[in-house]
This record gives sequence, C-alpha cells and structure tokens, in this order.
Amino acid sequence: MRRVLAALAAGALLTACAPDPTADVAGSAWQVTDIWTTPGQPSTLPPQSAGLARLVFGEQSLSGHTGCVPLQGTVTFTRAGEPARAEDADTLRIDHVESDSAADDCPALHTHHQLRELLEPGAEFDVRHAERELTLTLRTDAVDRPAIGLAAI
Repeated sequence: MRRVLAALAAGALLTACAPDPTADVAGSAWQVTDIWTTPGQPSTLPPQSAGLARLVFGEQSLSGHTGCVPLQGTVTFTRAGEPARAEDADTLRIDHVESDSAADDCPALHTHHQLRELLEPGAEFDVRHAERELTLTLRTDAVDRPAIGLAAI
C-alpha cells in the first residue's frame, strides 16, 4: 500500500511541476529563439544572445527585453482585419514601442538592433501560434520575409 501511495504522490508531483502543454499568446513569457532577416540564411541570433531577449504580450501591450535594455509598447491584435483577442488573432500590429539606447558593449547588441528594427511602430506581423511556439512574420512584399521565433518559458 505504501508503494502505491508513494507512486501516486510522485506522479502528482511530476504533473504539478510539468509546464503547461500550451502557452497562451497573451500573458506568457516568450524567449526569442530565432531572428530571420536574410533570405536563404539561418537564424541570425548569435549564441551570446541566447536566452537574453524575451517578450510578453498583453491584449494591447508589449513588454520585454531586447537582450540589452527593457522595452514596452502597445499593440493591436486582429483576425481577418477585425479586432480580436490575442489568442484568436492572425495579425499583430505594433502601435507604439519605446526603449532606451543600448550600451555599445552589450553582448546582445546585434539582437537588440534587429529587434528594434523589426518591432517598430506600424509594423504588422502574421501570427502563427503552436502550443509553446510563436512565430511573428513581418508583413512585407519580400519573398523571404523577416521573422521572429519565440518559445514559451
């Protein structure tokens, strides 16, 4: 009987510690895992920047860290051109964003500059959300569009 109870307790403990199988777009912390800016090239996220840049979305807000400095702003989520909850959206528009300048010796300076170039006011992204991954693909006429890959943390 003790072994059965111990096994049940261990199973319950592991279940309680396991991450949720899915992460909501709004309210979850998202770590930047990839930044694709050059057609035909792999992600340009340097190894020294891994784990430093992160974003958190609210229904109308954006906050996070570029790897060098904090950033914050306002966003609009839409689906088929109509206002939508973040969870149901297929498009994200950056309405306003602000951050301080990064120090020249910041180890993630390249990532900081890439994120600030992509996350500028007026930028619109196609949103693809799958379980614990989020991809924001810049809406542009380019064949290979820039994108940001994120993973829930």
